[in-house]
Amino acid sequence: MAFARFTQAATIAGILMLLSAPMAVMAQSAPAWSQLTDEQREVLAPLKQEWDQLKPERRQRWLNVAKRYPDMPPERQQRLQARMHEWSQLTPEQRAQARERYRYLQSLPPEERRKLRERWREYQNLPEHQRQDLRERHPDHQD
Repeated sequence: MAFARFTQAATIAGILMLLSAPMAVMAQSAPAWSQLTDEQREVLAPLKQEWDQLKPERRQRWLNVAKRYPDMPPERQQRLQARMHEWSQLTPEQRAQARERYRYLQSLPPEERRKLRERWREYQNLPEHQRQDLRERHPDHQD
C-alpha cells in the first residue's frame, strides 16, 4: 500500500532530520569510519558501507545519535537499528523521495498529520492478512 510505504519512508527521513545537531556542531569535520570508537562502529554498523561517502554534517548527526544510543530504552534502540538498516538499503532516489515525503508531511496542518498518524497506526495494527488484502484491493496506492 503506497500510504504505508509513504509513511514508513517519511518516518525514516523524519528520524534522520529530527536527530539533527546544532549547525555549529554540524560544521565540524566528522571522522572516517576507521577513526570511530568500537562503540560508535557497533551502533552505526548499518551505515558502515556508506559512512566515508557521507557529508561531514550527516556523519556528525549520526555521531550524535550514537552518543545518545546507550541512554535509549531497548525497544527504541531496536527500532533505531531497524530503521538505520532500512535506510541503508534504500537507493539514493528512494532516500530523496523519503526526504521529500517527510518535508511534505511536515508541511501539513497539525490536525491533518494527526489523522495520518492515526490511519497509519490502524493499518499497522491490522493482521498481516488484512494488510495484504488491502494492498491487493488497492494496487494503485502502492509504489
